[in-house]
Amino acid sequence: MQMSTDIRTIKAAIWCQAFKGNTSVCCPIGQVVGIRRRKGQLLALVRGWGRWFPVDEVLIAASAPRR
Repeated sequence: MQMSTDIRTIKAAIWCQAFKGNTSVCCPIGQVVGIRRRKGQLLALVRGWGRWFPVDEVLIAASAPRR
């Protein structure tokens, strides 16, 4: 588990979450399905909410790879 503000790391983790299923990307509101930076602020798209929320950082938790 690691907290991150790096946009490339978060986007890579979201890709793994969507296509491999061995990673979880979360923020205090819920599971993150999109990330972007606007005017220096990190914005997360949370599953089921349908809008962008400002976040300080997101949690990336990786599990064991599937076989």
